[in-house]
Amino acid sequence: MIEKSCTIWINGRFLSRKITGVERVAHELLRALDDNYLDDAASCNCAGLQLFFKIAAPRSSELEIPKNIGRIPVHIIGPHTGHAWEQLTLSRWSPDDWLLNLCNTAPLLRRRQSVFFHDAQVFAIPGNFDWKFRLWYRALLNISGRRAQNLFTNSQFSRSELCKYTGIRAEKITVIHLGADHMRRLTPSLSREAQALIPNEPFLLAVSSSSPNKNFGAVVKAVQILGEKAPPCVFVGQKYSKVFSDLDLDASLVTELGYVTDETLAALYSQALCLVYPSIYEGFGLPPVEAMTFGTPVIVSNSSSLPEICGNGALYCDPLDPKSLAAMIERLQSDPAARSTIGLKGNERARSFTWKNGASTMLDTLTAALKSAS
Repeated sequence: MIEKSCTIWINGRFLSRKITGVERVAHELLRALDDNYLDDAASCNCAGLQLFFKIAAPRSSELEIPKNIGRIPVHIIGPHTGHAWEQLTLSRWSPDDWLLNLCNTAPLLRRRQSVFFHDAQVFAIPGNFDWKFRLWYRALLNISGRRAQNLFTNSQFSRSELCKYTGIRAEKITVIHLGADHMRRLTPSLSREAQALIPNEPFLLAVSSSSPNKNFGAVVKAVQILGEKAPPCVFVGQKYSKVFSDLDLDASLVTELGYVTDETLAALYSQALCLVYPSIYEGFGLPPVEAMTFGTPVIVSNSSSLPEICGNGALYCDPLDPKSLAAMIERLQSDPAARSTIGLKGNERARSFTWKNGASTMLDTLTAALKSAS
């Protein structure tokens, strides 16, 4: 029996941005919601509540309406773009309905909303951000985090960090582990450029953004330590030529591909000797789980969320000690049995991370929040 109906508006600002990081999370959670739980009217019955989902988005030439969440209608609302749209337009939009924000930002003063905060980097490693960015995101975490009815984050580590730096109660924050099963939908296929550039022998793969905490420099130093024994290394993401130019490193060992398509990334994962991911601070760490989906061995940091996420499916290094990373690379190079074992364990571990599970947890939490707010 349905007690009442509720409309949940989704903050669609992410639809005008390139799909990386938090945008990936929003797309995949909504796709899983659309595929598994919604009817043709973009609604579902959850514990007596009929929930109707709609996306509110700013008017933008960059806006791209995704075909894979086709049941959920997209409404272009109001003036402005960016932060101004969120704080001035979205904040006042349909105030009696619920608002779901999946990408770290949300209207500061709205109460009937849920917010997904992916980590607490602006507090934990403030030097990675300029003062304006740091000030704004700290305000977002503190003000909208306290006023919102409930919060989501992506790991137990991130929940503890958010509580530590903001004082928000742990019971207000629900953990939704991210999924990696989107990689299984892909047909791995190297672009022509990647085919021409990547080495013909087993290579290290490093996938990252330009954030300093991703620690690309440690990978370069580990390769330098290995010297003649070093395998070639392929870097995907923001180009880091300055990092390489600061070190005495054979240029033939390093290939920078920049941003690549998902199909090319899948092919790189499946062909790599291993993925190296010595991040200093990580809220979840999606690339290692994506690589594990292909049975590719991964080497990750022994810090932040990575042990929680990777479990026994990875090898670990000290992110502040390139010698530690070099030793793990050498182990995988020299021991095919160890490489096979860690690849199999990683693949098994990756199977537990699905977007359907995340969407289910999100639905259950939203239903509970709506009932308590009624």
